[in-house]
Amino acid sequence: MDPLLLVRRVPAHRLAVTRRITARWGTPATSEVQWWELVDPACDDEHPAAALAAVRPDGTTVRLVGVAAPPGRHDLAVQVLQGLVDALRAGSALRLAAALPPHGHEVLRQAGFQPALTDVPPDDDSWAVDL
Repeated sequence: MDPLLLVRRVPAHRLAVTRRITARWGTPATSEVQWWELVDPACDDEHPAAALAAVRPDGTTVRLVGVAAPPGRHDLAVQVLQGLVDALRAGSALRLAAALPPHGHEVLRQAGFQPALTDVPPDDDSWAVDL
């Protein structure tokens, strides 16, 4: 049986580790970026997150900066995104927007995102989910 995992904001004492893990995203370590993690609540704080997501609030839209899961575990990437959507619905944001490379589109689709309706050509990589 798989453990019950939950999505939470990364606690302050785990931010340094999270930023080191996700440094390859090229995401600046600023206070504007919010880090979220998929964790087993029964494990201690030394246990690594099963998946991570970083977002940047931008008015009523929250922008997905990146998502990471172990290789071959797209299910965990989907799970962290679904939990993130649920968590953001408790706030004032109206939309979660993402612009991931084409290899990330299936993860976005499985997490409930749709191609964003914009005035740009249809090959645009913008995806969104209404909160």
